[in-house]
Amino acid sequence: MNDLRVSQLTYQGDMIDMNFVGKLRRSNDVINDRDELWCRMNEDGYLFLPGFLDPNEVLVARKELCERLLIAGLIDGSTEVIEGIAAPPDRCKCSFMPELAKNNEPLNRVLYNGIMMDFYTMFLGGKIRHFDYTWFRVKPPGIDTATTPHQDNVYMGRGTKKLFTSWVPFGDIPFSMGGLMLLEGSHQHNELVDGYGQTDVDAYCSNEILASTVIESAKSAGRELTAEECSQIKWNSTGAYSNDAIATQREWGGRWLTAEYELGDLLVFGMHIMHASSDNQTNRIRLSSDSRYQLATESIDERWIGDNPPAHGIRAKRGMIC
Repeated sequence: MNDLRVSQLTYQGDMIDMNFVGKLRRSNDVINDRDELWCRMNEDGYLFLPGFLDPNEVLVARKELCERLLIAGLIDGSTEVIEGIAAPPDRCKCSFMPELAKNNEPLNRVLYNGIMMDFYTMFLGGKIRHFDYTWFRVKPPGIDTATTPHQDNVYMGRGTKKLFTSWVPFGDIPFSMGGLMLLEGSHQHNELVDGYGQTDVDAYCSNEILASTVIESAKSAGRELTAEECSQIKWNSTGAYSNDAIATQREWGGRWLTAEYELGDLLVFGMHIMHASSDNQTNRIRLSSDSRYQLATESIDERWIGDNPPAHGIRAKRGMIC
């Protein structure tokens, strides 16, 4: 039963059945109990820690982010910049802007120093290594920027399986703004984890002559694949599990779990819990980041390290027998 006091969430304009929406469990009560934190991570697939980060540091980072968005023409300059009021739709067509994380010291202080790193050192029990690439999401109002259902391992599964995501809101995110949703119990579905969850979005079928020829040609030329070339290649994974969060919930059961996020909140989750977002029904831009952490002694996915990580570019493509 719906236990959120909110009228209605939508996904791509369609109403989400609020009987299948619930609240994230808070874990602040066991923050100093490592064993219990691991029990909850294994049971729930996530740790929700409201107010765990320094809200003042997060606010400083938000100010820097909003100033950059103003310069980019994505914030309405006639309003107070910190409010993040979106520019008109014809100018604010954005969703994913990792460039906002580059040379951004206020953001780095939140994500890669102090409280965050201390938490992972305690939780993982050793020296920590974070990815050098930061995913930054800029969600304008509308029904076409909601995050599609997916598991993270599909995008970053070439290293250790003990890899964790920190999702951080850089501003208050009421239900109507479309915060992150986790699909309850989805990390415990073996068929899902061992099937879709083991695919690799950058792997292609090398036994198909066309795929190998096209990709090797692009690598030799030092260029990225064109959209047409991508469409001609058989890939191991399409990335997202589906384009429909409502149908995904019906297929696997459980509820979409979410919260009204505030400055200073931290949501930590593993590689195999399905997540998505609902629509941003406000007039503000929703700002959030995804950063990744693991033990320094374990193998790391080469796509996300270095001053110029391969990411999902041509350097990341890897052949496999299909």
